[in-house]
Formats: sequence, structure tokens, C-alpha cells
Amino acid sequence: MRLIRFPAILGLAALLSLPAALAGDAVDIGSRRELFVDHLLIDRLVGASLRLGTPLPGGVAIRFDDPVEDSTAFYTTIFKDGDVYRMYYRGALFERKTTCYAESRDGIHWTKPDLGLVSVDGSSQNHVILPEARQFVAFLDRRPGVPASERYKGVSRGPVDPHALVGFLSGDGIRWRRLRDEPIVPKVLINHFDSQNVAFWSEAEEQYVVYARHMEGGRRATARSTSNDFINWTPQVLMTYGDTGTTTPSHHLYTNQTQPYFRAPHIYISLPARIIFADPRHVKTDDDKQLASQRQRIISPELRDFVKENMPLMGTAGTGDHSDAVLLTTRAGSTVYDFTFRESFVRPGIGVNNWTTRTNYPACGIVPTGEGEMSFYMQRNYGQKGAAYLERMTLRLDGFASLNAPYDGGEMLTKPLRFKGSRLEINYATSAAGSIRIEMQDPEGQPIPGFTLADCPEIIGDQIERTVAWKGGSDLSSLSGKAVRMRVVLKDADLYSIRFH
Repeated sequence: MRLIRFPAILGLAALLSLPAALAGDAVDIGSRRELFVDHLLIDRLVGASLRLGTPLPGGVAIRFDDPVEDSTAFYTTIFKDGDVYRMYYRGALFERKTTCYAESRDGIHWTKPDLGLVSVDGSSQNHVILPEARQFVAFLDRRPGVPASERYKGVSRGPVDPHALVGFLSGDGIRWRRLRDEPIVPKVLINHFDSQNVAFWSEAEEQYVVYARHMEGGRRATARSTSNDFINWTPQVLMTYGDTGTTTPSHHLYTNQTQPYFRAPHIYISLPARIIFADPRHVKTDDDKQLASQRQRIISPELRDFVKENMPLMGTAGTGDHSDAVLLTTRAGSTVYDFTFRESFVRPGIGVNNWTTRTNYPACGIVPTGEGEMSFYMQRNYGQKGAAYLERMTLRLDGFASLNAPYDGGEMLTKPLRFKGSRLEINYATSAAGSIRIEMQDPEGQPIPGFTLADCPEIIGDQIERTVAWKGGSDLSSLSGKAVRMRVVLKDADLYSIRFH
């Protein structure tokens, strides 16, 4: 299998925006929900900017404290399946390289069911589903017509060749079988797939997609491949990064965690862990000797020995590296990760326990967990004796980022675009003193009568779904299918998403 390198300009976002920039054509958004996670729709910003969202702690989801687990439980995947939330993760790094399972009815409170499937230490009373799978990632196959016995699929590093991916099938998400003995995605280069490799059925692309770990330019990067049948895969293509314009990211990005966003499946959200290795800076206290002692005390001896032998770049005692979470996005069919926000999406946090090796890694999966709320999950206290757990983080729906303006106000003008529908729905929030107004313009920037700024009453409040109305009403059917621009004027407000329908 070949590894293909494409230039960054071949990304879907670039291809879509090129006609608008050069030929006056319009970006066709149809009735899709669009988020402000990139600049695809934006022509000009004046006094406004894109602002990164702020995830909030939602409490402990599960603790890795079961007899079949230890503090190196890792590589977690979560998805919502009807009324059930399913979680898959590695139970341990050293003695028990098993895959464990947990489930929830709300994405908040989790249980580890007694499955009786795999014997560990002479007992099958546990929540282990696979005895030897490495970095197992499961997903719900939403492909139309998929057989019931193959409704769940998974990928894992091969037990024979750890640099190849093998496939798994299941009819219930708990009892799994190998798709075949041979890998479905064979080895390309040494050190390939040595991480959590994510796969899914893409509704937008109508094919399976896998985003796999790769080393490029001495840094952890990502390669993409696609398949129509989950068996035969295209040559892998290295993703490029918007902050470097190359296939080498600006920092190590260990786990890519790329998934379609459930409210806008043509937009893929990526929440990788950004690792800083061999950093000459370090977290200080008034007594650095005391700090070193704290680090030695909280990290398990097994992990210290493992890191010393296998990963010298991590530094002594496995504490020389530290990490946070960042937000990247890409779009269906693209080979480019947009890196609009290079600031930390989730910072490590207070305490030396948050500044040790492999902690603060996002799990794979973003799920709805309440009215107007979604959640993702973070590995915490990795390798720390009896302290490792998974933390739930919350955001408002579509709240990864927003179009924001301060109290003094600002505005955005979109590129020419075409939509399908009769009304405009927005997800927004204002302060008590703030507001939003929206004007529809022709491609040359002239206000369209009946939809001018003067015709739009100030919009205030905080709503996930709000239909925009002008003095003559909310009906935009006369503009559907035509090239138009949107002018959005904001004051102390955030606009999270728009959708015509």
C-alpha cells in the first residue's frame, strides 16, 4: 500500500472557496448546518473574530479502578447508540492488554456490566470484551442496508503485525469477531498505527473512512484512507495542517480523534492530544526538589520503567512530557486539517498531576448529553497510582467556536453563497446589552429590499434554535437557490451556527 502526499491546496475547503474568490461564484451550503470553526463562509471580518469555545468540567465519568484495569487504561472511544451510550477502552498497558466495555443511559453516569465473556485471572465476571485487541476502536455502522450482524464495526492493531489494522464485526456491540485473519489495512511504514486509529461510516462521503497514526517529519501526524466495503482501502494520504501548510504538524499530535459532528456530519471534528516532549521549561514550585518527589510518588514504577526503556524523549520518570487538547477540523473529502485555533482547547489544569506523561488526552467521541448540551471526555491522571479516571467535559451544542464581537461591536460579511430553504435558523447568545442583526445582500454587496439591516429587529437572548425574522417576516424562499451574501452585525454576542431550511 502506498502513502500519498497531496499539497494542502487540494483540501475541500480550499476548493470550495476558490470559485467564490476568483470567479464570483457561490459556496453552495444547501440546507446544511454550518459552524464557525473555520473561514469557509467568511469574506470579511470587521471588529469581530472567531473565538474558541470553552469546555466546562462535567465531573468524573468513570474511574479506572476495577481489578481488570489499572492506571494505564487508555484509548477510549464513546458513541451514542439509540438510548445507550457505549464506551470501549484498553484496560491496562502491562499485564492485561484487554479491551473493556462500559455503558450509560445518559452519557453522564456509567456502569461496567458483568459480561462473562473473557476470563481474566481465572474469572469471567468482568466487563472485558476482547482479550488481546490493541488500541481497539469501535463504531456504529450507519451505512444504509448494513446487515444486522455487522451493525457494529471496529479496527485494531494486528496481533501478529502491530503495524497493520485488522477489522472486527459485531451484531450487538459487545460480542465481537474478527472480520478475517489478514489485515484490512496493511503496514506502510514502521511505527505506523501505533496509536488510536479511528474509523467510521461517513454519511457525507458515503464510504468508510479511517484516520490513522503516522510519523512525519519526526512528529506524530495523521494519514487518511477510504473504503466502500470496509475490506479494500485506498492508498493512505497524509493529512496537511493549516498552521504549517505541510504534512508535518507544528507539534506532536498523538491521537487524532477525528469524527463527523452529529449535527453537521459534513464537518469532522478532531480533538488530538498535543504533546510537548523534552521541554526545557517545567512546572515550578517554591521547592523544585519537592516537585520532583511528588512526580516520582504519583507515577507508577511500572510506567517509569517502561518510559525509561521505550520512550527516552519523554524524560526521566515519564514526567518530562506534558500535553493538552487542541481543536482541529476538516471537511468531508478533504485532506487538510484546518488549525484556525492554535490555543489550547482544554488546558492541563492546576496541580502537578496534570503535568505528567500522557494525561489530558481526549477520548474519541462527541455525544449529546442534555437539552442544548454535548459532551466529550478526557483521560486524567494517566499512570498515577489508583488515581486515573475519565472526566466528562461539556459544551453547548455547536459550541466548539463562535463568531464573536465585543461590546463595541463588529460584523462579518460572507462570501457569496447559495442555500436551499425558506428560513434561517441561528444558534446564538447575547449579553443583556448585546444584540445580533442580519442583512441579506446580493453578490455585489447591495442590501436586498425587505431583508436590510434596518428591516431586522435586534435579536437578543440565548437560544439553540432561533428563526431570524425581518419586518416582512421570516420567509426567504424568494432567495433560495440564488447567490447571496449575509452581513451579520453583532454587539457583545456569539453566533455559533447557521442553517437554512
